[in-house]
Amino acid sequence: MNYANKNSKTLTSSLLFVIGLGTVMAIGMNCSGMKSANLAGLNNGFSTGDTHVDPPTYVGFLSSEQMIKTMIASTGTEGLGDLTETSDDLIDKTYKDKTGMLPSLQNLNQASGPTLIAVTNLASAVCAKAVDRDRAVSESQRAQRLFFREFDFSQGLSQQTSDSVTMAFERVARNAWRRNLASEDSEMILSFAQEFSVGVSATDPIQTRLLAVSICTAALSSIDALTY
Repeated sequence: MNYANKNSKTLTSSLLFVIGLGTVMAIGMNCSGMKSANLAGLNNGFSTGDTHVDPPTYVGFLSSEQMIKTMIASTGTEGLGDLTETSDDLIDKTYKDKTGMLPSLQNLNQASGPTLIAVTNLASAVCAKAVDRDRAVSESQRAQRLFFREFDFSQGLSQQTSDSVTMAFERVARNAWRRNLASEDSEMILSFAQEFSVGVSATDPIQTRLLAVSICTAALSSIDALTY
């Protein structure tokens, strides 16, 4: 990836872009004309194929309790419904702080700006735990990771590949969306990864973690993951 080496970007600013990405997914934007980002120095050969995936019909939002349980189950993070471990403190605090803004009546009309932001905040907390769990697995044991098997968390963004971005996103999204992905879904996340790289350090491993959290957050906060 051709990553610029400029000022570091915080997690908050990164996730603001994810909110925009989730909103695009939520309104069902037709991305059939979108091209995969041309990321210099990377193998862009990974493809999900051109299989057409019909968009599902949404009935209503999951309740706030169903939502957090679905996020936890989708990422395979422990403490389903309990949140008693120290590693769950951020998830627990975020859920309690944002419960009032999460959907409560399962009405799709509740897709307001504050609701989507609250959902994204909660998703990012769950994803932080999921990413750190994968990061704890040594580079030599990457195959044991649940989602980020192709990521090298010891290196900066310049050492990550487009395949690592696409494949990690697809693993999380399949769990969260309960459907196969269309090629435009993967193309969109590659475009996001390119945007994420602008203005951040290309060699700082922390940025690799933040990208992984953001990829996961985009999957968990999309309309496919929040509705039934």
